[in-house]
Amino acid sequence: MDLLVKYSQEIQEDTKFDQINILEKQLMLPALKHKWVARLIEQKRNKVSLEKKRKDLKEEVLKKLREDGIPDGIPKLSLNSKVESSETIKKIDEEIQQVEFIIEYLEKVEKIMSSITFDLGNATKIMMMETT
Repeated sequence: MDLLVKYSQEIQEDTKFDQINILEKQLMLPALKHKWVARLIEQKRNKVSLEKKRKDLKEEVLKKLREDGIPDGIPKLSLNSKVESSETIKKIDEEIQQVEFIIEYLEKVEKIMSSITFDLGNATKIMMMETT
């Protein structure tokens, strides 16, 4: 979850603006949106990779068990259950769950970045009204 904390700190900095830096934030907004969308896509690719790794590992374990000779009386569900409860599969499942949390967070960050456009525009209008 270290990555989630890092992202949280970064988004806090990226969304902090005041009268002095509002123009800079407006100009940087497209680059900030790109940064967060790129991170979202990166995590989605990471999830796909972990899911493939999990599937391959499961198939490898089942193949090894077949080669070692599975007793005839063991049902497939029982065998699958045993494979699912292995430490390596559990570890990959935990990694996938963490990535899913990060993806959910980044999807919300993407919505925040989209709404900031309106917030910055409104703040600019208020500043202009105050100076006139």
